[in-house]
Amino acid sequence: MSRSGLLVRRTERFDISLPAQVRIAKQHVEMVLFAKGVAGDDRWIDVDVVDFSEGGVGFAVESFFPRSVDLELRILQGRDSASEVLLQCEMKVKRVQMTDRRPAYLVGCSFQGVDEQGQQSIQTLINRLLGDGSGENSGGVDHA
Repeated sequence: MSRSGLLVRRTERFDISLPAQVRIAKQHVEMVLFAKGVAGDDRWIDVDVVDFSEGGVGFAVESFFPRSVDLELRILQGRDSASEVLLQCEMKVKRVQMTDRRPAYLVGCSFQGVDEQGQQSIQTLINRLLGDGSGENSGGVDHA
């Protein structure tokens, strides 16, 4: 039996808009160097999460991230430094695509090394996206 070449998602993807921060994981920090001013002293770079699923995250960013690099991610409730962290985990960059709207990249990542607590955080965020249990407009999550 031959394969059609059609890629099928294993999990439902939610098109959203959430503030987040990413940084190169410690094991790859020497592989990727950013220009001065791109990241803070703590190496975090502000990004916009544009899609989310049980398997990974897509985000928009103005800096280039190479495929296969490991990242740390934290999805935030709001844009200020005191915002609640909705999810913190590690990911691997799977695809990078330039956007045509602005000088930016769409980066697709898969979760990796997610423990039971991380899996629960992912499920909690999905429940918020579905509007389950919060009683408020998707728990404050803006759908794109």
